Amino acid sequence: MTPMNLSDRAAVSAPMEQLAAIPPRALQSVLIGLQADRAARLAAHDVYRRHMANSFTAPSELDQRDVVRFLSVAMDAIPESVRMKELSPVAALGSSSALSSISQKTVLGTIRNTEVVADGLSVLTLEAARQRKAEAVGDIWPGVTLGTFHRELRTQTHSEPGFKPHYHALSLLSAESTPDFDDFKVRRLAEHLSTYLAIIDRAESIGYAAKDVTVAVSNLRVVELLIKELGADREHIMRNTRTFGFSAFDTLGVPLPKQVELRELPSLARSLPARLRFLSRPLDYSAKVFGEAVSRIERLRRTGSVNVVFDLERHAGMGYYQDLVVKMTARNMSGETYSLVDMGTNDWLSRITNRRGDRLMTGGMGSEVFLNNFRKTS
Repeated sequence: MTPMNLSDRAAVSAPMEQLAAIPPRALQSVLIGLQADRAARLAAHDVYRRHMANSFTAPSELDQRDVVRFLSVAMDAIPESVRMKELSPVAALGSSSALSSISQKTVLGTIRNTEVVADGLSVLTLEAARQRKAEAVGDIWPGVTLGTFHRELRTQTHSEPGFKPHYHALSLLSAESTPDFDDFKVRRLAEHLSTYLAIIDRAESIGYAAKDVTVAVSNLRVVELLIKELGADREHIMRNTRTFGFSAFDTLGVPLPKQVELRELPSLARSLPARLRFLSRPLDYSAKVFGEAVSRIERLRRTGSVNVVFDLERHAGMGYYQDLVVKMTARNMSGETYSLVDMGTNDWLSRITNRRGDRLMTGGMGSEVFLNNFRKTS
């Protein structure tokens, strides 16, 4: 999308204020009529030119047969207890921006007070809230795990070659009402990670291979505490989430390793410099919760150990996730490393229901990234 220049902004600012004052239903009628008038003036060749020039309408390069084969083996790996949802292409206006840190400017809105799904997890959270209302008795709700495979679309621009604004992804979330947040985290971390690992394993039967799978676990409270105690610029760090080579620790002047083995975390917490001892609590807590979750994963998978590291300086996901987060990466046959899974805890459900005991863990797998880059023949 081409950004508006200053003259464009000046030209539309007054009409925008007038439109904002129109009641939603009346505005919807006006916009529907306007679009109908514009479409009526288009010939077939006009539509073709628009189709060719618009990256939103370009199809994925994936062969749909490959997608269906992957869906089949992935569904076999996902436990039957997970309720898989076939979502609508659109969600209620604000579904992403009101729950998460996703900017509404990167969401494709429609003229009918809806938006094209930009994050399947926000829609699944709304569905979880619907089920909680229908099933819960007061504060008692055993919860639900929901999932969906969906093609999501976001409008921000990217410089990467071959990038398309829409992509195929798996979304999974678990929600329940419980006073024991730690137990919830341990159980759901183990369940979700075991599911993603099982999907990757099963995909080998249809010609895909992921090597050196690494699970990098983190606690966003580490960087949040550093920002608070050291008086750093939080917005600056958040703006550089995707900046290549940016280091939160280097920016903050923190003399700690950026990544350690999970088993090394307790000793690191005990040997912190005096000015950083406020980090001992989140580090000890992370070692406990993630350690228990990994033990559960190894029991569930019964296939040896899982390569787990602790990423101390992770700041990606601030404002989206609550505290504990996980990133799963793997190497393909060409030796290239890709991020496949991202997940963590969220407060979205409790903000909808206004109940502190409503817990939520969300995550997703980039199925399009996997299918495009992890063929055995690549």
